[in-house]
Amino acid sequence: MYKLVLKPPINNILIVEDNLFIGKKIMNATKNICGFKNIYLTESLQEAISILNKCKIKLLILDLKLKDGSGLEILKMLKEKQIKVDVFIFSISKELSTTCFKYGAKAFYDKAKDFDKLIDAIKGLH
Repeated sequence: MYKLVLKPPINNILIVEDNLFIGKKIMNATKNICGFKNIYLTESLQEAISILNKCKIKLLILDLKLKDGSGLEILKMLKEKQIKVDVFIFSISKELSTTCFKYGAKAFYDKAKDFDKLIDAIKGLH
């Protein structure tokens, strides 16, 4: 007897990115990866918090410098409320990487040079 065990699909992804061009680039790259039910994109800290409170998000791609606050606030909220979400940080704020890992981020990607590594990591979740 043979049994094929597949990883369960990731249902929902939330991309929180202050630069809409970069956010759409991530969205377009991830929509071609099978297994995603919904991909949300927002530039706003407050809207991201609202989405996280309403939807079950499996993967969060998070910029740290947002127009209305810091992505660190989201990491702190997730840890405080014990919400289980895989968080990939995509930011130029490399000096905050240690803090991000302290609050539960799974990975940190440098926005200046790691776009392909980020997309490969997302593909690797399948």
